[in-house]
Amino acid sequence: MTSISAPPAYTSPAPRRRGAARVVALVLGSLLLLPGIALVAAGGLLLWAHGVHRSDGFVFSPEDRLSTSTHALFSDRIDLRTGADWLPVSTSIGDARVQVTADDRGAVFVGVARADDVNAYLHGVSRTHVDALGFDSPAGTDDQFPGGAPSGPPADQDFWIARSSGTGTQQVAWPAGDGDWVFVVMNADGSAGVDVDGRIGAEFPALGTVAWTVLIVGAGITVVGVLLVRPRRQGF
Repeated sequence: MTSISAPPAYTSPAPRRRGAARVVALVLGSLLLLPGIALVAAGGLLLWAHGVHRSDGFVFSPEDRLSTSTHALFSDRIDLRTGADWLPVSTSIGDARVQVTADDRGAVFVGVARADDVNAYLHGVSRTHVDALGFDSPAGTDDQFPGGAPSGPPADQDFWIARSSGTGTQQVAWPAGDGDWVFVVMNADGSAGVDVDGRIGAEFPALGTVAWTVLIVGAGITVVGVLLVRPRRQGF
């Protein structure tokens, strides 16, 4: 009698769903890794600035050499509006500070005032625009406006919200309230030819909290991304 063997059991192919899920995990993991690593780097940089790059409680920009043959140096408008009612400027930034160091030739003046007041005082005065103090290498001072001497020494004006004059290093600090501010650097007597080293800074009282928050969030996103792209061990 001839025996008939049963056909081998049918083995179904591996479901495509598992492969598709793996592709989705790889794509999501790759998309998460880039912002995660960027946030970790940003958090580390903020922590470095908070712990190392402080002077007298302020985080300062790098120092720039500012020199002009005109009567005054004036900054960009410093707009300190946060754009969010729940985050007051005074809480996020604290006080702002401008510091200049003059050479040995004479006394220097540095003052901060509202942009409209500065524009009125320097109207018709030879002056030089300071572009991106501390954030350009070096700060640009090529934008000059022709004119004559000011109507009087800067220290005699009453519109400054903060001012300082004298030889050597001079600095002014002011509460970082909403508004457009401009800082001005001149020789104390209003004469032409200003030559100083300058930098700008702020207290940033919440910088440490922000830095740790950014670092932790970035680390969490990075870990999730790594877990998604990590090869999975196959079972037997």
